[in-house]
Amino acid sequence: MKKFPVKAVAAAMTAVCGSAAFATANSGQITAPAATTKYAVESLISTTDITAPAVVYFVGVARTTAQDFTVLIKPTNGAKFDIASCTTAIPVAAPVGTGAGVATASLKRASEDECAYEVDVNTTAFSTPTFDANGVGVNGVTLTLTGLKYTSHKLATAGETAGVEMALFDLGETARIDTTANQTVDTAKSGQALRITAAADTGTKADVNDEMGPLFGFVTAGADVDATADASFIIHNNSLEGAGTWKKPDGTTAWNFGTDATNLKLTIAGNYGGMANNGIALSGFVVNPTAVTTSANTSVVFTVLPANLNTAPGNTTITATFTSARTASLGTSRVFGVQGLADVITGADEAVAGSDSWWTWGANAIQLSSPWFSTDPGAGVFTRFFFQNLGTDATYSAECQVESAAALNQLNNVSNSTAVTVATPAARVVKGTLYKGLTVLQAKDVCTFSSGTRGSVTFTINAPAGNVKGLFKYDLNGTATTTVPLERTYANGTF
Repeated sequence: MKKFPVKAVAAAMTAVCGSAAFATANSGQITAPAATTKYAVESLISTTDITAPAVVYFVGVARTTAQDFTVLIKPTNGAKFDIASCTTAIPVAAPVGTGAGVATASLKRASEDECAYEVDVNTTAFSTPTFDANGVGVNGVTLTLTGLKYTSHKLATAGETAGVEMALFDLGETARIDTTANQTVDTAKSGQALRITAAADTGTKADVNDEMGPLFGFVTAGADVDATADASFIIHNNSLEGAGTWKKPDGTTAWNFGTDATNLKLTIAGNYGGMANNGIALSGFVVNPTAVTTSANTSVVFTVLPANLNTAPGNTTITATFTSARTASLGTSRVFGVQGLADVITGADEAVAGSDSWWTWGANAIQLSSPWFSTDPGAGVFTRFFFQNLGTDATYSAECQVESAAALNQLNNVSNSTAVTVATPAARVVKGTLYKGLTVLQAKDVCTFSSGTRGSVTFTINAPAGNVKGLFKYDLNGTATTTVPLERTYANGTF
């Protein structure tokens, strides 16, 4: 193998590496900005101009007056530069600490994807840089680029970033003179200034012992009493992550719902059956809004205006109050969610996430139901309800519904000629006790119909849900048996 003199090898390495050695543990680095500027997505679209803070690069190698070099800087994460800002941001060299060096920079080329600069080391060479114990440059020369501007970016989406990557090359841009990889820094990050916090509230219970009827009102606990139940959530006006964290495009002014939005439509979705007229209200605002729409007992929308909320940065704690009409059962389980849609002055409407299961109701009772049972009085026919109660004796009430004439007519229209007597729609509520262990009830003792023998039934039982199971059993002359498990009406459970 042919051998080269050590001096020749050294000369070849110098040519490849641009007349400088690579820095290893201590090397060139971006030292500013030290913190990423945070922008409110509510104030941006993808083409909103954003000016980056000054970018400072600590040169990690010494340079003689004969070693001019090139600085390349590019935008990251799909951002694009304002081409004119490449000229504005021509690097300025300055010694720091005990370092020394003088240089003049000029623009080599400019595009939306890259700014390139020639740095001419003038009368004073760049001294050998020194670093602290953490590898941070303390004595040497820095290059400061001020005024770089992004004309497009991804910052209109919360959680996205924009930044720059830098590298130093020889004048011919064929070899790096400092680091082995580009140095990067995020100068901008986006996030939502308008937020909703809806902590889970599971304290509301429908009261099986309500004086107006079983489960017609609420158990008195906390703010809940008789006809009303309350739950709270918080609207954050640029305050959740810290006072005024999210800025407008100038990078310094805090975004504010009071001046930078048109409205926030709050939707509270859930089961509004049994609610009194105007039975859902919000309080806690500077000025309380009123409901503007109700959709099929499943959602209510409130329009919150800038004057309704506390100014930024600030939190507004909102209390939602549900008022029962106390004329029907509220059931044993309901779930309400809260979400928002903000109309902001800059940018598209913004979904403001809350919680789909913010307010969950329970009850101090269980409901079991069957969509069908029979009171057939025929000889040898037994129609009975069987209950297993694993807890203490529990009172119950039963509400029965008969088949309507309209339903029977529909049945006859499909040529089903079974002998079913048209019954007058009616409902009857009976009460009793399910004793610990097994309780058997004759169907005719639970419900009697003015005509006909079949209907449906719902038992409301003053006991924890896990304590009671039940079924309806139809025995026909010892030759056939039909068993129908009673279902938990609101918990999607069948026993």
